[in-house]
Amino acid sequence: MITATRAGAPLAAIALALAAGTLWGSLGLITRALLGYGLGAAQLALLRLGGAFAITLLAALALRRVRALSMRQWAWLAAIGAVCQALGSVSFSAAVDGAGSSLAIVLLCMGPLFTAAIDRLCFGERLDGAAWRLVLLALSGLALSVLCGRGEPAAAGLFAAPWYAGVAWGLLSGLCYGLFPIFARALGPLDTWVVVSFSLGLGAACLAPLSGAAPAAWPALSDVPAWLWIAALILIPTVFADVLYVRAIALGGPMLATVFALVEVPAAALYARWWLGAPIAPAQWFGIALFCSGLAGLAWRRGTAAAAPAAAADLPAVQPETPS
Repeated sequence: MITATRAGAPLAAIALALAAGTLWGSLGLITRALLGYGLGAAQLALLRLGGAFAITLLAALALRRVRALSMRQWAWLAAIGAVCQALGSVSFSAAVDGAGSSLAIVLLCMGPLFTAAIDRLCFGERLDGAAWRLVLLALSGLALSVLCGRGEPAAAGLFAAPWYAGVAWGLLSGLCYGLFPIFARALGPLDTWVVVSFSLGLGAACLAPLSGAAPAAWPALSDVPAWLWIAALILIPTVFADVLYVRAIALGGPMLATVFALVEVPAAALYARWWLGAPIAPAQWFGIALFCSGLAGLAWRRGTAAAAPAAAADLPAVQPETPS
């Protein structure tokens, strides 16, 4: 399956997806720091999406990228905001509460399998046997690196009803992750900044009722470190990462972007090792090596495929930006 329209585009998409995943990997550490300032999880989610919406909207307006949208495009943007942004965030939190953080992350990383299944059913695209083996190798390494870490234990007992509910929420979060590139593709020609901005805004609107009637107090204006962490939350794993991810989908297609962005998980483990001194077990290092081997194999196959003519019927979801 070749999703780019010119040679070299798959490799550019791989680089963008890896960069997006690397930035997403910082989300846990930034959130952990802000929770220490007394901010609530729902408040942080709303702050993250709402602040990123404001910044990306200003960028889109400054670059003169905003234009009238069709009802169909509004519908797909609403789907991204409500399902991928809002429901994905809520379902992952529920999965952590019921099934524990390690299993929740593994279930979230099932996203590429959902993407591949939907791609096959809706667009008739398929991966060959070698590509499937490389994807499964990467996911196996990912699961090993997560499950062998010191994940937060489940609040509910193993195989109890709340545990099964947590697993269901985890699968739903994986589906939400896997649907993002599918929905972005269905948008048709639309500017990257517009896709990111409007989907974040609609996601923030969906999360607003969940923020609570009495949100946690904001840090004092004189608390510079807290506001620097808030700026990092909005910019690094949200504005920058989401823009890079949408461009990766545009250049390389849904499957490539969703797989390579999973570098977020080993990146988060390495950040925790460097910044917090969290140990990484030998089995985790082996899992990271397997994951990187799978991605390297996929990257090599994509680089080889880039030399072949692109399939005329397989166009990128988000077109290159129009000049200002």
